[in-house]
Amino acid sequence: MHTYPLRNDSGQVVAFEIDNIYASRRTICKLLQAVDGVTDVALASAFGGSDDVRVRFDFHNRQYVVVEPFGDNSRYWVGPANNDSPSESVAPLERAFSVYRPPAARKIIGDLLTLRFLSRWR
Repeated sequence: MHTYPLRNDSGQVVAFEIDNIYASRRTICKLLQAVDGVTDVALASAFGGSDDVRVRFDFHNRQYVVVEPFGDNSRYWVGPANNDSPSESVAPLERAFSVYRPPAARKIIGDLLTLRFLSRWR
C-alpha cells in the first residue's frame, strides 16, 4: 500500500497517511496489532458525533489515533493523539502499512477509484 509519510525537521517520520480505499478499519487494526510496541488497539465509533477518530491505540505507551479528517476524506491520518507532545518516529507503523498488499478485488477497485492505474501508463 502506498503511504504518505509526514516528517519533522530532522527527517523523522512522525505521522503518515494512507488511502482509505485499500484497507478497512478492521484491517488497519490487524496491521497495527502486528507491530512491536503497539497495544490496546480499539475501533472507535463509526457513526455519530463529530469525532473523526476511527481507531485508537498505544505505541510505546503513547496514545495514537487513525483519523479520517472531516469524516469523509479519502485518506486516513495515522499519528499521535496529542500533537503538543514531542513525537517519536512511527517508521515501524508506516512500514507495516507500506508492505501490506490488499486483496486483488479491493486493489482493483481502489486503483480504479483513485485512477492510480493511469499513472502506470504515462
